[in-house]
This record gives sequence, structure tokens and C-alpha cells, in this order.
Amino acid sequence: MAKIDLARRAEIGREKRARTRVQIVDAGLILLAERPPEALTVDAIVESAGVAKGTFYYHFQSVEELVAAAGAKLADTFDELLARSRLDQPDPIGRMCFAFTKFLEKAINDPVWARLVVRSAQAPAGLVRENLKADLAEAIAEGRLAIEDVELAADIVVGIWLQVTRGTLERRAAPDLTRQALHAALRALGVLRRAGAAGRARASRRCKSPNGHSERAW
Repeated sequence: MAKIDLARRAEIGREKRARTRVQIVDAGLILLAERPPEALTVDAIVESAGVAKGTFYYHFQSVEELVAAAGAKLADTFDELLARSRLDQPDPIGRMCFAFTKFLEKAINDPVWARLVVRSAQAPAGLVRENLKADLAEAIAEGRLAIEDVELAADIVVGIWLQVTRGTLERRAAPDLTRQALHAALRALGVLRRAGAAGRARASRRCKSPNGHSERAW
């Protein structure tokens, strides 16, 4: 009789359960891109995930618990998108430009993700918003923004991003949409009005797109 490796069998079981949970959460995310949370049902989730109803209840006690898990996974994507900017961008306006550009490029290239963000009210919040506010506060302290209220400045950046993202779901994005939207955000923050010619040149050098090219902000 072959020797049974109980530890390995248990590990395989854990890995399978983890994959199944991810499968259910991913199915929930796809459905949430199409309908509001209150319209989500267990039957629709298990059909989309290809699992039994009992399997769903093994992992989640309710639809609300699944929605929370889906929201947490969606929020994790924000941190993943910005991980590089917190390390590579020493300038606060450069970090904001990088984050804005990355989020909008993600929305344009991944409509399901964009629809999820717009529908779920998971617009960049939590740690992402706190990091944005920290960058804006630093820029304000340096006298580089006309807007002096950090919360208002954050609302402007997130609001423009959300509105432009909604537009990408309704019509084809223009080739230079990301650049135009970023410039609009910078203008709304008062970067252009306050900076002057020398300051504009410095900001232009610091506002780097993810591909490493300078984003001219005016």
C-alpha cells in the first residue's frame, strides 16, 4: 500500500479551497460590474462561478460578505497600481501625475474594472486617498498649488478621474485622453496659475507618465 502523505493532502485541499474562493470572488466582481450589489443573488453567483450553492456558503455566509470581499480585492488593485510610484517618484506632483495616469490607463484598458469602480463607489479611497492627500499637502506646503484645502484638492483629482472614467464606458477614448485629463486636473488644482514659467518647466520634467516620458501639463 502506498504511503499517504497527509500533510501534502491537506496542503492540496487548502490550495483548492483558495482557488475556489478566488473563483467565486472573481465571479462576483464580474456580476457587480453589470448590476448593483442589491441585485446580486447567490444563484447568479454560483452559476457564474460554476460552483454549487453549498460551496458558496462554505466560503461566504451571505451575498453581503461576498460583496465586501470583492470590494477589498478591488481596493487591492489600487495599491498594486501605485506601488512603484511611492518608491520611484520623489516629487509629490510627480506621484500624483503617475497615479492619475495609471488609474486612467487601467480604466481605458480594462472596462470591467472601470465599471466596477464607478458602480461600487470604490473610487480611490482608503490608503490611496490618504497617499493622494499627503502628496497634495506636500505640494501645497511648497506653494505649488493654488488650491490650499487638501480635501478639496483630493475631491477635484478623484472627481475628474471618475467623470473621465465614466466617459470611457460610454464612448471610445481619444488617443490622448489620458494626457488631456491629467492636464485638466493640474489646471483645476492651480498648478499652472501658481507655477510661472520656471515652475512650469520644473513640473513638466517631474510629471512622468508610466512609460517614462514627460507629461507636459499645459
